[in-house]
Amino acid sequence: MLAPGTDVEDMQESIRQMQESIQELQKDPGVISSYLESLPAKALSLGIRVVLVVIIFFIGSRLIRLLRRLLQRALEKSGVSRDGIRFLDLIVKWTLYVVLVLGLAVNLGIDASSVVAIIGSLGITIGLALQGSLSNFAGGVLLLLMKPFAAGDYIKDLTTGMTGTVEEVSIFYTKVLTDNRFELMIPNGNLSNNSIINYSRNNLRQVIQDFQISYSSDIDKAREILLDLIHEEETLAKDAPREPEVIVKSLDESGVTLVLRAFISTLTYLDYNKAVWRLVENTKKRFDAEGIEIPFRQVDVNIKEQR
Repeated sequence: MLAPGTDVEDMQESIRQMQESIQELQKDPGVISSYLESLPAKALSLGIRVVLVVIIFFIGSRLIRLLRRLLQRALEKSGVSRDGIRFLDLIVKWTLYVVLVLGLAVNLGIDASSVVAIIGSLGITIGLALQGSLSNFAGGVLLLLMKPFAAGDYIKDLTTGMTGTVEEVSIFYTKVLTDNRFELMIPNGNLSNNSIINYSRNNLRQVIQDFQISYSSDIDKAREILLDLIHEEETLAKDAPREPEVIVKSLDESGVTLVLRAFISTLTYLDYNKAVWRLVENTKKRFDAEGIEIPFRQVDVNIKEQR
């Protein structure tokens, strides 16, 4: 417990210290005058710094614009997509402006390490709050830079079995139009980690189609019919790695399985499917006309009479 006169004693001590400070200033009056004399110089120095900061910011902004234009031209010549160019331009823009602002802060006497620490802590906080979005963001960066597919390509996701035509590749999502005309928005994080087949990347495709004939049918005749049909196909590739061929694949329970292998040239995956469907239909018609029997599952029932 404090003594009753404690507050009074503290106040008296404070007054005594103030009196001593005044006496010291009276002994050396040049301290105040020198401080007052230095104020205009300090104000002038600060004003000069502010003007220099404005000038440097103006010149730095112009240089940043010039660098961005040079980068855009280089990316266009290298074949990077428009979305990829916009994304990289945004990253370069903000990075250069952050460097410029940090430099100006140092010029004004602000501790740059404190600013960097604040920016770093904010980045960690935002990263923890947006983990899923950052995964999609990173996936979008990979898709835009590596370009495994582009708008208009027909793709298949081997993980989910999804097939469709790519309409748009953005930073976070890829828009796909499915075969039944549904618009599907797929997170880029999933697409960048899954195995994707791009059916539109190569126009030269190989048809591997099985046909089964009965054991009583002529194999050579069936082979001749299949080769005639594939040579009549308008999409047959002229510069194929090898000529069309028909070989015996296996001897099954119901019949002999022949496999047709040939290369066709189509612009889209739908054209490829149409060519295969057309070949199957024409084969059925020619087999029927030439007497080649197509086997089907059947059951023979033998009834024994009891005596």
